[in-house]
Amino acid sequence: MTNKAVTAQQETAKPKDAGNAAQFIAFVVVLLFVVVWGIRNPSVLLRVLAVMLGFGGIVMIHELGHFIVAKLGGIRVEAFSIGFPPVVMGIRKLRKGWRIRLLPKIGEEQKLQEGDNETEYQIGLIPIGGFVKMLGQSDTGAAEAVDDPRSYTNRPVWVRIATVSAGVVFNAVSAVIIFMILFMNGIDLKPAMVGQVMPNSPAYDAGLKPGDEIVAVDGEWFVDFEAVLLAPVLSAPAEPVSFVVRDADSGQEKEIRIIAEKQAGDPSALRKIGISTVTTMTVEPQLVRSPALAEEIYRQTGLRPGDEIKAVNGQAVATPWEFVQKASQVFQPQVTLTVSRQETLADDTKTMVDVQLPMQVGPAVENFREEYDLSHFCSLVPRLKIEAVAEPTRPERFMTWLKTAVLRRQPRPSAHELLRPGDVLVQAADVRYPNYRQLRELTTDYKNKPLPISVLRKDEQGGESVVEVTVMPKARVGSDRVTIGFVPGLDLDRPVVGHLLEGVGLTGIKSVIPAGAAILAVAGRPVENFYQIAAVLQENAGRKVGIEYQLDGQTGSASVEVPLHEPVHAQAVIAAGIPLEELTRRFKGDNPLMAARMGFKKAGQFVLRSYVTLGRLFQGSVEVSALSGPVGIISMSYQVAGGSLSHYLYFLGLISSCLAVMNLLPLPVLDGGHIVFLLIEKITGKPIHERILAPIMYIGMALLLGLVLWVTYHDIVRIVSGS
Repeated sequence: MTNKAVTAQQETAKPKDAGNAAQFIAFVVVLLFVVVWGIRNPSVLLRVLAVMLGFGGIVMIHELGHFIVAKLGGIRVEAFSIGFPPVVMGIRKLRKGWRIRLLPKIGEEQKLQEGDNETEYQIGLIPIGGFVKMLGQSDTGAAEAVDDPRSYTNRPVWVRIATVSAGVVFNAVSAVIIFMILFMNGIDLKPAMVGQVMPNSPAYDAGLKPGDEIVAVDGEWFVDFEAVLLAPVLSAPAEPVSFVVRDADSGQEKEIRIIAEKQAGDPSALRKIGISTVTTMTVEPQLVRSPALAEEIYRQTGLRPGDEIKAVNGQAVATPWEFVQKASQVFQPQVTLTVSRQETLADDTKTMVDVQLPMQVGPAVENFREEYDLSHFCSLVPRLKIEAVAEPTRPERFMTWLKTAVLRRQPRPSAHELLRPGDVLVQAADVRYPNYRQLRELTTDYKNKPLPISVLRKDEQGGESVVEVTVMPKARVGSDRVTIGFVPGLDLDRPVVGHLLEGVGLTGIKSVIPAGAAILAVAGRPVENFYQIAAVLQENAGRKVGIEYQLDGQTGSASVEVPLHEPVHAQAVIAAGIPLEELTRRFKGDNPLMAARMGFKKAGQFVLRSYVTLGRLFQGSVEVSALSGPVGIISMSYQVAGGSLSHYLYFLGLISSCLAVMNLLPLPVLDGGHIVFLLIEKITGKPIHERILAPIMYIGMALLLGLVLWVTYHDIVRIVSGS
């Protein structure tokens, strides 16, 4: 070789060496930064490592499935990577020794000799996934034509289908294995117990009550609350679901059959039976791990993590349903909760503390079946007022911008702009002082039509005047429920009658009290609001009392026989949300076979739930923004990683089940899409032409990327806002 040739070769190598040196220096700097940061934040580092190992491991199991089946099917695998590029290290078995590449140049070609291993095993810098590179295979377009008989394109169709399907199968199997291991050791889950029962619901009609335990669903005796919720959703319309229920009082078991229904006002449009899960009486202790959130809850409620509720307005409560039942009878602006509190972790001594919380009163029954279901105080129905006004949704804001900026049209003002919290409904269309039922019916009748509304509004000086507005009721996305855009409530601060129920099964009012009349006294005691009316009625249950009222300066009187039971047909709830700890129970298989069966059942539940969610997504009852992408999943993984190992593994089993479902969808780029293309090739006898396949793949990739970016944006918004 001449000196000139040697010099040229050295000059060519300098830029490459310089690039490798810069890459190595950058890697060392990043590594040192991570080490120093980890030393200063060891707990955070451990959680980050748990997320990378957990989430990355689930994705890697998927790729391992492709790798193993490809090898067994005779497909040449060029690379198997743990993590995504840039490559930190590559290892290959050579005919003589090993080749280890540290921080190789991106796109660097490798020369192989006969006897060298065909696969390089790589470690990527981004440890949240991995990939398998097969000869002649492409995820984003037509497969590369290669003469090698071990090329992906040259293997039989059934081998390629098996290879593509293997990732999904491995994810499903790994989920079963994870759950099996958890059930062998035992894990705390929500039991199939009845917390609350919605009146007029299928569960209410079947006789279920708080505290009852469901021990079997459709013959399946391993049930947690997830199974109880899932069975009605998957049942066919008008098809009864069989439940074996253990009575909370007697302990006896009986079988009942319930036909699930879609609940009125439920935007999910799913069939349910109308029960909720059970909580404890303790404020979520885990809030101590989020000091800012715990402090915000304390500011709103006066409650601390670990507080245990002992009494409601001085009346002792022992169970969650007793607590709800006692609170539902508190027709007062505020309620006093007595809680047992441990002031410091170092001191086990507990003290009794009283906290004041605001109350709201609303319908005892949301899904009205008859007039009696309306909120009423011994047939006296208060006027409705506006509790809150909904903010415009993103689609509504976009349409407003489109009409204003693009179409140059003046959009109709929304309820958010026209109505205010505290407004009292005087009239809607031709109905004066509408009640809940009438307002709901009017809203439906005036769908996409102007609805005139008159409200009584206070000004800054405290004076009241009637304000007339026009709103446009619209259907919710993916639901047949029509809304105006505000939350109605009862005007309990003033004793003004908006409606009088007649013929509802009560002995009732002996003479008519006109709508708009102000109640002056009940049983001879002056009243200033409906809270005081409720107190007098409850004190006089089973007796006949007189009522004095006034309207337009004219006074009148009436009498009513107060029912012995339920003189006030309404439900009071605590307005401030109390984050009570959920009740859990240890689920553990008696033997490995039972644990395996439980693991298979749990993985199946999550797979079915994923398909239900996708169905709701396509129906429009679930918005795309409600989904979570990689950022959201990693964020949730980080939060769950801060808890117990068993629940973190449970979460990973859930993610693995969901990945199996998502990757099997028949969409381009995803494994399900590739399977569809291969089936078409099997039927037609030839692969889809590149001119047809390439645009489909690129469009699918663009749509998938757009979806990922959209959900990632909402993930970041949720993380930043703390929601």
